[in-house]
Order: sequence, then structure tokens, then C-alpha cells
Amino acid sequence: MPDTLQTLADGMFASAASVLGALAGRTVAAGASARTSSDASIRIDADVVATVTRIPSADVAFVARYRKRDLGRVVELMLGAPGDGGDLDPMQLSIVAETVAQISSAMGEALAADTNHATADIESAVAAHATAFPAPPFATFAAPLDLGGGFTTTLTLDFDILAQHRLAPDAAIPAPQPAAVLHASPAASKRRVEEGRPVSFAPMQPTPMRTAAPGRANLDLVHDVPLEISAVLGQTELSLREVVSMTTGSVFELDKLSTEPIDLYVNNILIARGEVVVVDDKFAVKISELNPVVDRV
Repeated sequence: MPDTLQTLADGMFASAASVLGALAGRTVAAGASARTSSDASIRIDADVVATVTRIPSADVAFVARYRKRDLGRVVELMLGAPGDGGDLDPMQLSIVAETVAQISSAMGEALAADTNHATADIESAVAAHATAFPAPPFATFAAPLDLGGGFTTTLTLDFDILAQHRLAPDAAIPAPQPAAVLHASPAASKRRVEEGRPVSFAPMQPTPMRTAAPGRANLDLVHDVPLEISAVLGQTELSLREVVSMTTGSVFELDKLSTEPIDLYVNNILIARGEVVVVDDKFAVKISELNPVVDRV
């Protein structure tokens, strides 16, 4: 019996190689994948960036794990500026988060298309805590992605074991479940796969990409991604007793002096500091420092 899940994973790796090639300005080839199984939970490792992608129409979620250091090299290719090989600065981390979300979403769309499921409402996000991962056991697939010039990275995909049955070409869509546990869309619950009809998957090859000018066309692919920017005046700690006793007019001190700059966060990553100004009767922030060094005790 052919390994349906591995066939689907190979298509996802090919899709990831295509998107990664577009971002890095190189032709990227996906190598042969290997499958393993594990009953252990997925952990958050310091040297790995992991995303969770959910496909509502198939009632399936998968985890994609990327090597953080290799992502730093990809960002350097996108920016057209070689780095020092050290830790990623806040701006690079923000670009990494958007890059892996884009690659993982493309893999989710490829998986949905190959199994005749709707690609709408697919969501990918970087996992900050291990609680975001599905429960084990897992079927794990790993494949090398060759970016040329001796640069090869490994991408890992994790599926819960039941995904094999939900995604198999000859599997019927499960009957509707109670509202408390129903995840598939109404359209998906009505879909049926014709019994006994074999499904063939078209081979996918990396699309040759034209090398872009350093730091221009590749980064343009993520320029329109919306980012949430927060200006933080300061922070403090209060006891629960103090919080519930607050009334109109209550005053509490922050941890910063009035002369100190405020912090600017992009997607919860500190990228700059600045001072508060007023522009057309609205508060604004004048940036005084980019990629500030985080104070450490």
C-alpha cells in the first residue's frame, strides 16, 4: 500500500522549495524525504522556529520546523547584505516570522489542493509555546532543501497519525460531530470522494527563479504583509488586590522615567525606541534608536 501521507509531504516540500527560492532569489530543490514516527511531544527548541498550520476544510493541522540559523542566512539573501553569522537582531526575527508563515501557508495550500479540500481560511503562525502543537503520536517527515552554493537546510513536517486517514484519497469525510468538537467547514462535511477511483498526483518541480537585485525584489514579496506595531510607554507590576481596588483617578507608577524613550514592538519583537511627539493633534513616535540592545540584569 503506497504511503499517501509521504506522497503529500513530498508535494509540500516541493511547494516550500518554490517559495523559499522566490524569497532567496535562487533555485531551490527539495531532496528525498524520510519518515519516522514518535510518541513524544514536540518541544520548543532555541535553534528552531516552528509554525502550526491549520486547514479547516480538512480538519488537519501540521507542524513545520525550520532551522533558525539557516533562516538567518535566507534573510541575509533577501536583504542583500551578508551578516556576521551571530544572533538575529529584532528586525531579522520579524522578517523570519513572516517568511516561515508564508512558506508554511503555501505548504498548507498545496496539501489542501492535492486532497481536493478548500484552501480558504488556512492559517499559519509561529508557535511561541509547546501547548500550540497537536497531541502525539506523530508521523514526521524531514527533507533537505538545497539552495545551491553549498547551502542546504532541513525542513521537518509533523502530522498527527490520524491525518493519514483523513487525507487518504479513498477516505470518506467523517460524519458531522457535536458542535463542541466540530472543526471542518459545512462544505467539507458534505464532500464525498468517489469510491474506488484512484487519484494521481502530478509531479512538482522547483520553478527556476530569476536572480533579483540584492535587497530588492525578494524582500518585496513580504513588503505588503500587515504588521502590528505597539508603542509601550512603560510597565509595572501590581498585586491582584491593587488591581481590583482601582477606581477612576487612580495613579500608578511605571518603570521608566519621563525622560526615557518608549519601546516600539513589531509582532511583540522590540525593534526600536523613540520619543512621543504630537502630529496633527495625534500622538506619534519619533524614532531615536533602531535595533536597540535589550537591557539585561
